[in-house]
Amino acid sequence: MLENKNILIMGMGITGKSALKFLSNYPCKIYVYDENLNLNESIDEDFIIFKEEDLEKIDLIVKSPGIYPFNEILKRARELNIEIVSDIELSYQFLKSENIVAITGTNGKTTTTTLVKNILSRVNKTYDVGNIGNGILDITRDAKKDDYVVIEASSFQLEDTKNFKPHIALLTYVTSDHLDWHKSTENYVKAKFKIFANEDQNDFAILNYEDRNIEEAKNIRAQKYYFSLTPISCNGAYLKDNFIYYNDSDKTEKIMDIKDIKIPGEHNIKNVMGAIIISKLLGVDNDIIVDSIKSFSGVEHRIEFVKEVNGVKYYNDSKGTNPDSTEVAIKAMDGDVILIAGGYDKGASFDEMIANTKDKLKVLILFGQTAPKLSEVCKKENLDFYILKDLNKAVELADKLSKKGDDVLFSPACASWDMYSDYEQRGRHFKNIVKELM
Repeated sequence: MLENKNILIMGMGITGKSALKFLSNYPCKIYVYDENLNLNESIDEDFIIFKEEDLEKIDLIVKSPGIYPFNEILKRARELNIEIVSDIELSYQFLKSENIVAITGTNGKTTTTTLVKNILSRVNKTYDVGNIGNGILDITRDAKKDDYVVIEASSFQLEDTKNFKPHIALLTYVTSDHLDWHKSTENYVKAKFKIFANEDQNDFAILNYEDRNIEEAKNIRAQKYYFSLTPISCNGAYLKDNFIYYNDSDKTEKIMDIKDIKIPGEHNIKNVMGAIIISKLLGVDNDIIVDSIKSFSGVEHRIEFVKEVNGVKYYNDSKGTNPDSTEVAIKAMDGDVILIAGGYDKGASFDEMIANTKDKLKVLILFGQTAPKLSEVCKKENLDFYILKDLNKAVELADKLSKKGDDVLFSPACASWDMYSDYEQRGRHFKNIVKELM
Protein backbone atom coordinates (compact mmCIF):
# COMPACT_ATOMS: atom_id res chain seq x y z
CA MET A 1 0.00 0.00 0.00
CA LEU A 2 2.82 2.43 0.87
CA GLU A 3 5.56 0.91 -1.23
CA ASN A 4 7.30 3.35 -3.58
CA LYS A 5 4.80 6.11 -2.79
CA ASN A 6 5.60 9.79 -2.38
CA ILE A 7 3.92 10.81 0.87
CA LEU A 8 3.54 14.31 2.28
CA ILE A 9 3.15 14.78 6.03
CA MET A 10 1.54 18.14 6.83
CA GLY A 11 2.29 19.39 10.33
CA MET A 12 5.03 18.13 12.62
CA GLY A 13 3.41 18.13 16.02
CA ILE A 14 2.58 14.89 17.85
CA THR A 15 0.66 13.50 14.86
CA GLY A 16 3.25 14.41 12.26
CA LYS A 17 6.19 13.05 14.21
CA SER A 18 4.42 9.75 14.87
CA ALA A 19 3.49 9.54 11.16
CA LEU A 20 7.12 10.11 10.15
CA LYS A 21 8.36 7.44 12.53
CA PHE A 22 5.72 4.99 11.29
CA LEU A 23 6.27 5.65 7.57
CA SER A 24 10.03 5.30 7.97
CA ASN A 25 9.45 1.54 8.26
CA TYR A 26 8.25 1.39 4.64
CA PRO A 27 10.02 1.93 1.29
CA CYS A 28 8.41 5.26 0.51
CA LYS A 29 9.69 8.77 -0.04
CA ILE A 30 8.55 11.13 2.73
CA TYR A 31 8.07 14.86 2.31
CA VAL A 32 7.36 17.13 5.29
CA TYR A 33 5.56 20.47 5.40
CA ASP A 34 5.62 22.63 8.50
CA GLU A 35 5.98 26.34 9.19
CA ASN A 36 8.81 25.51 11.60
CA LEU A 37 12.01 26.25 9.71
CA ASN A 38 14.22 24.22 12.09
CA LEU A 39 12.79 20.77 11.33
CA ASN A 40 16.19 19.14 10.91
CA GLU A 41 17.24 20.04 14.44
CA SER A 42 14.72 17.90 16.29
CA ILE A 43 13.94 14.93 14.03
CA ASP A 44 16.09 11.84 13.47
CA GLU A 45 14.22 10.16 10.59
CA ASP A 46 15.02 10.88 6.95
CA PHE A 47 12.68 13.17 5.03
CA ILE A 48 12.55 15.82 2.31
CA ILE A 49 11.41 19.35 3.12
CA PHE A 50 8.38 19.95 0.92
CA LYS A 51 8.41 22.67 -1.75
CA GLU A 52 5.31 23.77 -3.66
CA GLU A 53 6.60 22.35 -6.94
CA ASP A 54 6.74 18.88 -5.30
CA LEU A 55 2.96 18.60 -5.02
CA GLU A 56 2.41 16.98 -8.41
CA LYS A 57 4.69 14.09 -7.35
CA ILE A 58 2.70 13.38 -4.16
CA ASP A 59 0.53 10.23 -3.97
CA LEU A 60 -0.82 10.63 -0.43
CA ILE A 61 -1.08 13.40 2.19
CA VAL A 62 -1.19 12.63 5.91
CA LYS A 63 -2.76 15.74 7.45
CA SER A 64 -2.25 16.65 11.09
CA PRO A 65 -5.38 17.91 12.93
CA GLY A 66 -3.79 21.33 13.42
CA ILE A 67 -3.52 22.06 9.69
CA TYR A 68 -6.30 24.38 8.54
CA PRO A 69 -8.57 22.46 6.12
CA PHE A 70 -8.56 25.30 3.58
CA ASN A 71 -4.78 25.51 3.46
CA GLU A 72 -3.67 26.41 -0.09
CA ILE A 73 -1.63 23.20 -0.44
CA LEU A 74 -4.71 21.13 0.46
CA LYS A 75 -6.86 23.10 -1.98
CA ARG A 76 -4.43 22.34 -4.80
CA ALA A 77 -4.12 18.71 -3.69
CA ARG A 78 -7.89 18.25 -3.99
CA GLU A 79 -7.80 19.73 -7.49
CA LEU A 80 -5.13 17.14 -8.35
CA ASN A 81 -7.21 14.34 -6.74
CA ILE A 82 -4.47 13.53 -4.24
CA GLU A 83 -5.78 11.42 -1.37
CA ILE A 84 -5.79 13.23 2.00
CA VAL A 85 -6.06 11.17 5.19
CA SER A 86 -5.81 11.67 8.95
CA ASP A 87 -3.52 9.60 11.15
CA ILE A 88 -6.42 7.46 12.38
CA GLU A 89 -7.36 6.59 8.80
CA LEU A 90 -3.78 5.63 7.94
CA SER A 91 -3.42 3.64 11.14
CA TYR A 92 -6.65 1.71 10.52
CA GLN A 93 -5.19 0.16 7.37
CA PHE A 94 -2.51 -1.55 9.50
CA LEU A 95 -3.99 -2.05 12.98
CA LYS A 96 -4.34 -5.73 13.96
CA SER A 97 -6.55 -5.06 16.99
CA GLU A 98 -10.14 -6.28 16.75
CA ASN A 99 -11.09 -4.15 19.76
CA ILE A 100 -11.01 -0.62 18.38
CA VAL A 101 -13.06 1.85 20.44
CA ALA A 102 -13.48 5.41 19.14
CA ILE A 103 -14.89 8.30 21.15
CA THR A 104 -15.83 11.75 19.87
CA GLY A 105 -18.08 14.67 20.77
CA THR A 106 -17.95 18.41 21.35
CA ASN A 107 -17.04 17.83 24.99
CA GLY A 108 -16.47 14.87 27.30
CA LYS A 109 -14.32 12.80 24.97
CA THR A 110 -11.06 13.09 26.92
CA THR A 111 -12.70 12.22 30.24
CA THR A 112 -14.56 9.27 28.72
CA THR A 113 -11.50 8.02 26.82
CA THR A 114 -9.32 8.17 29.93
CA LEU A 115 -11.93 6.41 32.06
CA VAL A 116 -12.45 3.65 29.48
CA LYS A 117 -8.69 3.16 29.28
CA ASN A 118 -8.47 2.87 33.07
CA ILE A 119 -11.22 0.23 33.11
CA LEU A 120 -9.95 -1.85 30.19
CA SER A 121 -6.34 -1.75 31.42
CA ARG A 122 -7.45 -3.95 34.32
CA VAL A 123 -8.46 -6.62 31.80
CA ASN A 124 -5.88 -6.52 29.00
CA LYS A 125 -3.25 -4.40 27.29
CA THR A 126 -4.89 -1.06 26.43
CA TYR A 127 -3.70 1.94 24.41
CA ASP A 128 -5.30 5.40 24.63
CA VAL A 129 -4.41 7.40 21.54
CA GLY A 130 -5.53 10.11 19.13
CA ASN A 131 -6.61 13.61 20.13
CA ILE A 132 -5.75 12.77 23.75
CA GLY A 133 -2.09 13.51 23.02
CA ASN A 134 -0.64 10.10 22.09
CA GLY A 135 -0.03 9.49 18.39
CA ILE A 136 -1.97 6.45 17.17
CA LEU A 137 0.74 5.64 14.61
CA ASP A 138 3.21 5.18 17.47
CA ILE A 139 1.34 2.04 18.57
CA THR A 140 -0.06 0.79 15.25
CA ARG A 141 2.64 -1.80 14.63
CA ASP A 142 2.69 -2.93 18.29
CA ALA A 143 -1.01 -3.42 19.04
CA LYS A 144 -2.01 -7.08 18.92
CA LYS A 145 -5.28 -8.70 17.89
CA ASP A 146 -6.70 -8.91 21.43
CA ASP A 147 -5.37 -5.56 22.68
CA TYR A 148 -7.76 -2.68 23.27
CA VAL A 149 -7.18 0.53 21.30
CA VAL A 150 -9.20 3.47 22.63
CA ILE A 151 -9.15 6.46 20.29
CA GLU A 152 -10.19 9.99 21.15
CA ALA A 153 -11.18 11.27 17.70
CA SER A 154 -11.56 14.96 16.88
CA SER A 155 -13.78 16.31 14.12
CA PHE A 156 -10.58 17.30 12.27
CA GLN A 157 -9.36 13.69 12.28
CA LEU A 158 -12.74 12.19 11.40
CA GLU A 159 -13.28 14.56 8.49
CA ASP A 160 -10.29 12.98 6.73
CA THR A 161 -11.39 9.36 7.13
CA LYS A 162 -12.65 7.06 4.43
CA ASN A 163 -12.50 3.43 5.62
CA PHE A 164 -12.02 3.89 9.38
CA LYS A 165 -14.31 1.43 11.18
CA PRO A 166 -14.23 1.11 14.97
CA HIS A 167 -15.94 -1.87 16.58
CA ILE A 168 -17.47 0.43 19.20
CA ALA A 169 -18.04 4.14 18.55
CA LEU A 170 -19.38 6.67 21.07
CA LEU A 171 -20.60 10.21 20.45
CA THR A 172 -20.89 12.19 23.70
CA TYR A 173 -22.97 14.98 22.13
CA VAL A 174 -22.66 17.69 19.47
CA THR A 175 -23.06 21.45 19.69
CA SER A 176 -21.62 24.18 17.47
CA ASP A 177 -17.83 24.40 17.65
CA HIS A 178 -14.85 25.01 15.37
CA LEU A 179 -16.98 27.04 12.97
CA ASP A 180 -13.82 28.83 11.84
CA TRP A 181 -12.69 25.43 10.47
CA HIS A 182 -15.87 23.66 9.41
CA LYS A 183 -17.68 26.81 8.18
CA SER A 184 -21.09 25.60 9.39
CA THR A 185 -22.69 23.61 12.20
CA GLU A 186 -23.97 21.14 9.60
CA ASN A 187 -20.42 20.39 8.40
CA TYR A 188 -19.22 19.99 11.98
CA VAL A 189 -22.03 17.55 12.85
CA LYS A 190 -21.38 15.53 9.67
CA ALA A 191 -17.69 15.25 10.58
CA LYS A 192 -18.57 13.93 14.04
CA PHE A 193 -21.07 11.39 12.69
CA LYS A 194 -18.43 9.98 10.32
CA ILE A 195 -17.32 7.95 13.33
CA PHE A 196 -20.26 5.61 12.58
CA ALA A 197 -20.08 5.73 8.76
CA ASN A 198 -18.47 2.33 8.13
CA GLU A 199 -19.86 0.38 11.07
CA ASP A 200 -22.19 -2.55 10.33
CA GLN A 201 -24.61 -4.71 12.29
CA ASN A 202 -21.73 -6.46 14.07
CA ASP A 203 -20.55 -3.15 15.56
CA PHE A 204 -21.95 -0.84 18.23
CA ALA A 205 -22.91 2.84 18.18
CA ILE A 206 -23.39 4.64 21.52
CA LEU A 207 -25.31 7.92 21.55
CA ASN A 208 -26.63 10.53 23.96
CA TYR A 209 -30.41 10.01 24.21
CA GLU A 210 -30.97 13.73 24.81
CA ASP A 211 -28.73 14.94 21.98
CA ARG A 212 -30.66 17.25 19.70
CA ASN A 213 -28.70 15.87 16.75
CA ILE A 214 -29.93 12.35 17.45
CA GLU A 215 -31.95 12.31 14.21
CA GLU A 216 -28.65 11.79 12.41
CA ALA A 217 -28.63 8.31 13.97
CA LYS A 218 -31.19 7.06 11.46
CA ASN A 219 -28.38 6.30 8.99
CA ILE A 220 -26.38 4.27 11.48
CA ARG A 221 -26.20 0.54 10.66
CA ALA A 222 -24.53 -0.56 13.90
CA GLN A 223 -26.44 -1.79 16.95
CA LYS A 224 -27.47 1.35 18.85
CA TYR A 225 -27.07 1.90 22.60
CA TYR A 226 -27.99 5.09 24.45
CA PHE A 227 -27.20 6.85 27.73
CA SER A 228 -29.72 9.09 29.47
CA LEU A 229 -30.32 10.98 32.72
CA THR A 230 -33.89 9.64 32.72
CA PRO A 231 -35.15 6.03 32.45
CA ILE A 232 -35.23 4.62 28.90
CA SER A 233 -36.49 1.29 27.59
CA CYS A 234 -33.93 0.86 24.79
CA ASN A 235 -30.48 -0.68 25.13
CA GLY A 236 -27.98 1.38 27.10
CA ALA A 237 -27.57 3.07 30.49
CA TYR A 238 -29.84 5.42 32.40
CA LEU A 239 -30.26 7.16 35.75
CA LYS A 240 -33.04 6.34 38.18
CA ASP A 241 -33.22 7.28 41.89
CA ASN A 242 -29.51 8.25 41.83
CA PHE A 243 -28.45 4.82 40.54
CA ILE A 244 -27.07 3.99 37.09
CA TYR A 245 -28.79 1.03 35.41
CA TYR A 246 -27.73 -0.91 32.32
CA ASN A 247 -30.19 -2.37 29.79
CA ASP A 248 -29.21 -5.07 27.31
CA SER A 249 -32.10 -6.71 25.46
CA ASP A 250 -34.44 -7.96 28.20
CA LYS A 251 -31.94 -7.79 31.06
CA THR A 252 -31.58 -4.77 33.37
CA GLU A 253 -28.76 -4.45 35.93
CA LYS A 254 -28.22 -1.91 38.71
CA ILE A 255 -24.57 -0.85 38.29
CA MET A 256 -23.72 1.84 40.84
CA ASP A 257 -24.77 4.78 43.02
CA ILE A 258 -23.77 8.14 41.51
CA LYS A 259 -22.52 9.32 44.92
CA ASP A 260 -19.48 7.11 44.24
CA ILE A 261 -18.53 9.19 41.18
CA LYS A 262 -15.76 11.62 42.17
CA ILE A 263 -15.86 13.90 39.13
CA PRO A 264 -18.54 16.64 39.51
CA GLY A 265 -21.47 17.54 37.25
CA GLU A 266 -24.32 15.86 35.38
CA HIS A 267 -22.19 15.80 32.25
CA ASN A 268 -19.76 13.47 34.01
CA ILE A 269 -22.60 11.11 34.95
CA LYS A 270 -23.19 10.81 31.20
CA ASN A 271 -19.49 10.28 30.56
CA VAL A 272 -19.49 7.50 33.16
CA MET A 273 -22.55 5.91 31.52
CA GLY A 274 -20.79 5.90 28.17
CA ALA A 275 -17.77 4.20 29.72
CA ILE A 276 -20.03 1.62 31.38
CA ILE A 277 -21.74 0.75 28.09
CA ILE A 278 -18.40 0.33 26.29
CA SER A 279 -17.04 -1.86 29.08
CA LYS A 280 -20.18 -4.02 29.26
CA LEU A 281 -20.15 -4.55 25.48
CA LEU A 282 -16.57 -5.77 25.81
CA GLY A 283 -17.55 -8.21 28.56
CA VAL A 284 -15.89 -6.50 31.54
CA ASP A 285 -17.16 -7.59 34.99
CA ASN A 286 -19.26 -5.10 36.95
CA ASP A 287 -16.88 -5.19 39.92
CA ILE A 288 -13.97 -4.05 37.74
CA ILE A 289 -16.06 -1.32 36.12
CA VAL A 290 -17.36 0.09 39.40
CA ASP A 291 -14.03 -0.09 41.20
CA SER A 292 -12.34 1.78 38.32
CA ILE A 293 -15.00 4.50 38.33
CA LYS A 294 -14.80 4.94 42.11
CA SER A 295 -11.04 5.52 41.90
CA PHE A 296 -11.21 7.91 38.92
CA SER A 297 -10.62 11.56 39.88
CA GLY A 298 -10.79 13.12 36.43
CA VAL A 299 -8.34 14.48 33.88
CA GLU A 300 -5.97 17.41 34.07
CA HIS A 301 -7.35 20.78 32.89
CA ARG A 302 -11.02 19.67 33.05
CA ILE A 303 -12.78 21.16 36.12
CA GLU A 304 -9.57 20.35 37.98
CA PHE A 305 -9.46 21.51 41.60
CA VAL A 306 -6.22 23.44 42.12
CA LYS A 307 -6.25 25.04 45.58
CA GLU A 308 -8.39 26.59 48.29
CA VAL A 309 -7.30 30.05 49.43
CA ASN A 310 -9.10 31.70 52.38
CA GLY A 311 -12.23 29.65 51.74
CA VAL A 312 -12.21 30.29 47.97
CA LYS A 313 -11.81 27.28 45.66
CA TYR A 314 -9.85 27.65 42.40
CA TYR A 315 -10.61 25.36 39.45
CA ASN A 316 -8.60 24.89 36.25
CA ASP A 317 -10.86 24.19 33.27
CA SER A 318 -8.47 25.25 30.53
CA LYS A 319 -9.90 22.40 28.43
CA GLY A 320 -13.11 24.45 28.30
CA THR A 321 -12.40 25.63 24.75
CA ASN A 322 -15.98 26.34 23.66
CA PRO A 323 -19.04 28.03 25.26
CA ASP A 324 -20.92 24.78 25.82
CA SER A 325 -18.02 23.26 27.74
CA THR A 326 -17.71 26.36 29.93
CA GLU A 327 -21.47 26.37 30.59
CA VAL A 328 -21.20 22.79 31.83
CA ALA A 329 -18.29 23.74 34.10
CA ILE A 330 -20.12 26.74 35.59
CA LYS A 331 -23.15 24.58 36.38
CA ALA A 332 -20.88 22.05 38.14
CA MET A 333 -19.70 24.68 40.67
CA ASP A 334 -21.22 24.81 44.17
CA GLY A 335 -20.65 28.47 45.07
CA ASP A 336 -21.02 31.81 43.31
CA VAL A 337 -18.67 31.83 40.32
CA ILE A 338 -15.98 34.31 39.42
CA LEU A 339 -15.33 33.30 35.82
CA ILE A 340 -12.01 33.96 34.09
CA ALA A 341 -12.61 33.58 30.35
CA GLY A 342 -11.43 34.62 26.90
CA GLY A 343 -9.01 33.52 24.20
CA TYR A 344 -8.79 32.78 20.51
CA ASP A 345 -11.98 33.51 18.54
CA LYS A 346 -13.33 30.38 16.79
CA GLY A 347 -16.47 32.20 15.67
CA ALA A 348 -18.74 30.89 18.44
CA SER A 349 -21.52 32.86 20.13
CA PHE A 350 -21.37 33.37 23.91
CA ASP A 351 -24.97 34.58 24.32
CA GLU A 352 -26.52 31.26 25.26
CA MET A 353 -23.71 30.30 27.64
CA ILE A 354 -23.99 33.51 29.67
CA ALA A 355 -27.80 33.66 29.56
CA ASN A 356 -28.03 30.09 30.89
CA THR A 357 -25.57 30.66 33.77
CA LYS A 358 -26.00 34.32 34.75
CA ASP A 359 -27.65 33.42 38.07
CA LYS A 360 -24.45 31.64 39.15
CA LEU A 361 -22.02 34.25 37.80
CA LYS A 362 -20.82 36.85 40.32
CA VAL A 363 -18.41 38.60 37.96
CA LEU A 364 -16.49 37.85 34.76
CA ILE A 365 -12.80 38.61 34.31
CA LEU A 366 -11.99 38.67 30.62
CA PHE A 367 -8.75 38.59 28.64
CA GLY A 368 -7.49 37.59 25.22
CA GLN A 369 -8.85 38.11 21.70
CA THR A 370 -12.51 37.50 22.59
CA ALA A 371 -12.63 39.77 25.65
CA PRO A 372 -14.51 42.60 23.82
CA LYS A 373 -16.99 40.12 22.31
CA LEU A 374 -17.67 38.54 25.72
CA SER A 375 -18.02 41.98 27.33
CA GLU A 376 -20.86 42.89 24.95
CA VAL A 377 -22.83 39.85 26.12
CA CYS A 378 -22.14 40.81 29.75
CA LYS A 379 -23.55 44.29 29.13
CA LYS A 380 -26.69 42.77 27.60
CA GLU A 381 -27.18 40.51 30.63
CA ASN A 382 -26.30 43.25 33.18
CA LEU A 383 -23.33 41.30 34.53
CA ASP A 384 -20.26 42.90 36.05
CA PHE A 385 -17.04 42.35 34.12
CA TYR A 386 -13.43 43.46 33.86
CA ILE A 387 -11.08 43.29 30.88
CA LEU A 388 -7.43 42.68 31.71
CA LYS A 389 -4.33 42.18 29.60
CA ASP A 390 -3.24 38.73 30.74
CA LEU A 391 -3.89 35.74 32.99
CA ASN A 392 -1.61 36.94 35.79
CA LYS A 393 -3.64 40.13 36.20
CA ALA A 394 -6.89 38.14 35.93
CA VAL A 395 -5.99 35.81 38.82
CA GLU A 396 -4.73 38.75 40.88
CA LEU A 397 -8.10 40.50 40.48
CA ALA A 398 -10.06 37.30 41.17
CA ASP A 399 -8.18 36.97 44.46
CA LYS A 400 -9.19 40.53 45.43
CA LEU A 401 -12.85 40.19 44.42
CA SER A 402 -13.57 36.75 45.88
CA LYS A 403 -15.11 36.00 49.27
CA LYS A 404 -15.28 32.82 51.33
CA GLY A 405 -17.54 30.27 49.60
CA ASP A 406 -16.91 31.59 46.09
CA ASP A 407 -15.49 29.47 43.27
CA VAL A 408 -12.92 30.97 40.91
CA LEU A 409 -13.30 29.08 37.65
CA PHE A 410 -10.79 29.43 34.83
CA SER A 411 -12.81 28.19 31.87
CA PRO A 412 -11.96 30.28 28.79
CA ALA A 413 -14.79 29.12 26.46
CA CYS A 414 -12.23 29.69 23.71
CA ALA A 415 -9.17 28.09 22.19
CA SER A 416 -5.73 29.09 23.47
CA TRP A 417 -4.00 29.99 20.23
CA ASP A 418 -4.05 33.79 20.65
CA MET A 419 -1.65 33.64 23.62
CA TYR A 420 -0.62 29.99 24.23
CA SER A 421 0.50 27.01 22.16
CA ASP A 422 -2.31 24.82 23.53
CA TYR A 423 -4.82 24.53 26.37
CA GLU A 424 -2.35 22.48 28.41
CA GLN A 425 0.26 25.24 28.49
CA ARG A 426 -2.51 27.70 29.38
CA GLY A 427 -3.81 25.47 32.17
CA ARG A 428 -0.36 24.93 33.65
CA HIS A 429 0.21 28.69 33.67
CA PHE A 430 -3.04 29.23 35.58
CA LYS A 431 -2.16 26.54 38.13
CA ASN A 432 1.29 28.00 38.68
CA ILE A 433 -0.18 31.44 39.35
CA VAL A 434 -2.79 30.08 41.76
CA LYS A 435 -0.24 28.02 43.68
CA GLU A 436 1.57 31.26 44.55
CA LEU A 437 -1.53 32.75 46.19
CA MET A 438 -1.48 32.96 49.98
